[in-house]
Amino acid sequence: MNEGTVIHHEKPKKWLEPVTALIMALATVGTAWCSYESAAWTRQSNRRMNEFNSFERQAGVLNLRGMQTATIHVAMFMEVLAAQQAGNQKLADFYVERFPQDVRKAYDAWIAQHPFENPNADPHPFVPNLYQVQGTGEAAESMTNAEKKVQEARKAGNISGQYLANTVLFAAVLFFANAAGKFVQRRVRVVSFLFAIAVFAFAVTRIVMLPR
Repeated sequence: MNEGTVIHHEKPKKWLEPVTALIMALATVGTAWCSYESAAWTRQSNRRMNEFNSFERQAGVLNLRGMQTATIHVAMFMEVLAAQQAGNQKLADFYVERFPQDVRKAYDAWIAQHPFENPNADPHPFVPNLYQVQGTGEAAESMTNAEKKVQEARKAGNISGQYLANTVLFAAVLFFANAAGKFVQRRVRVVSFLFAIAVFAFAVTRIVMLPR
């Protein structure tokens, strides 16, 4: 190198270090806050999924019990028809008198249609307009609640993911803010510092818009 050659190093502005330190401190706090919120929303998502599973199981049990009960009711009705076919009205009445209230109501409504003479009568008492399987309404309500819970779980999971993404943004802020004070060239320092500021502002805006 020639003796006359002089290399000039541009010193960082005095304000750069304290501002950079402040940005890095805020970015560190932001990372901690977003990590906390992400974990909280993940827990909420898991709770909603557990509630969804509970409602879904409840609906399944109600449907199963309803079908088992309906099977018993149908078997009793078939015994009534068999007794009537055999001419044993006393046995037929025995079964009819022991019908549960909902089955008896459906049976009486069906008999009122004169099914043995009326070709337009319902084929049996267990059509939807005469008979409702026990637990159907409760099962439908449980499934509605289950669908609501799974939607809430997905929403909470999405929010958790957005908070987690913010921690990546704050990590970028820490990197470029720290690097801004180490570059020799002024232009590179300024670009790195401004990029850190821009990413920090974007991350903070996302936090403000996200639910807590």
